Amino acid sequence: MAASVPCVSPVRPLRPDDVPAVGGMLARAFAEDPTTAWLFPAARRRARRLERFYVMEVLTLLDAGEGWVTDDRHAAALWLPVGRPPERPPGRPHLGRQLWLNLELARLLGRRLPRAAASMLRVQHRHPREPHWYLACLGTAPEWQGQGLGSAVLAPVLERCDRTGTAAVLDTATAADVRFYQRRGFVVIAEVSRPGDPRLWVMRRAPRAAAAGPTDPLPAVGLGAG
Repeated sequence: MAASVPCVSPVRPLRPDDVPAVGGMLARAFAEDPTTAWLFPAARRRARRLERFYVMEVLTLLDAGEGWVTDDRHAAALWLPVGRPPERPPGRPHLGRQLWLNLELARLLGRRLPRAAASMLRVQHRHPREPHWYLACLGTAPEWQGQGLGSAVLAPVLERCDRTGTAAVLDTATAADVRFYQRRGFVVIAEVSRPGDPRLWVMRRAPRAAAAGPTDPLPAVGLGAG
């Protein structure tokens, strides 16, 4: 009997009508992430606040960058172009919506907003200065993890990075995610840690056309299963 192969839903660009479902999926995907637990320490209210937070995150990234999602909305990858013009026309959010997003973020984070902003700036200072695509968020519904959906939604932008000779950069807060991304060509370039804040790893992926010549093997993969 042939080995079963996980069924991966078709991947397509993120659309505005995906926002509520994808925001809810990301809230469940990151429910136990160290960063979200740090941002929202009250466990009883975390689920509801996380969903509002990720709906805002998806709206912001849909305006400023681009997203890829499985057609069943079980996984999504959201990207920002950094230091280079977007490869598609950028969205132009209405001023009223941008103001609403900022007010909602301040309401959700409350007193933690200044500390969260300072932590984000410390991490950004460790990012490479070269033009790159920044993976702002990658999430898979918990019940669908391990089925290849995360790799599927990463593929469109990583393939473009290889084709255009562009690096990809991300931050992650768990060792398991570090191993996941290492297997996809990312390497750790910095570790950001401060007492009381979550530890974050900054990772970079060189475009494969630049990392290995036409006769060289592909870069070695990282550690074990993530």
